Amino acid sequence: MAKKLINKITIVGCGPGSKKYITGHAVQHIKNADALIGSRRLLALFPDVEADKYTLNKNYKPLITRIVSLSKHRKVVVLVSGDPGFFSYAKLIIDKVGIENCEVVPGISSVQLAFAAIGKTWSDACFVSLHGQKDRLSTLIKKVKEHKKVAVLTDNSNNVKLIAKRLLDEGLKDRKIYICEDLSLNKERIRKFDVSSMQKFR
Repeated sequence: MAKKLINKITIVGCGPGSKKYITGHAVQHIKNADALIGSRRLLALFPDVEADKYTLNKNYKPLITRIVSLSKHRKVVVLVSGDPGFFSYAKLIIDKVGIENCEVVPGISSVQLAFAAIGKTWSDACFVSLHGQKDRLSTLIKKVKEHKKVAVLTDNSNNVKLIAKRLLDEGLKDRKIYICEDLSLNKERIRKFDVSSMQKFR
């Protein structure tokens, strides 16, 4: 069992992008924070919150030590995008300090919003993250063969065209692809393709 902290670390899910998708309960925790930790984008959503702010960058692990230290004397709130339980920085914190030292405030994930936007249920879907994962394309192909619905989080390297090419190589040309970009933001765009037509995608 992890050593009990003086103050619990609160991990808040900030939804898919737009501030309007952050729950009132989450906002209350953020307003009451003494120290607010998150990406530049998430911190920018709360310019009027008077907490000390710390930017979360790619060097995640050393910051956890700082978070633990801050929690000795302050109410620490860590902002994560989407929902803390879905491919999130929250796991690193919980694994380090123990769930007994954390309070997790759920958020709306981009996947929830995507399924709502295309009018499909997601209770029977499979989820794969390719974000920062160079060797998971084979896993994705396997999941597509096993499931009718697969939600995929991509990045610049593991992009839609690359995925479509692998699907074609595996003979999965009849599958439909929904591309959901900038969900909840002003530039939101949702498009539907079959795998074969993805070679023309821009």
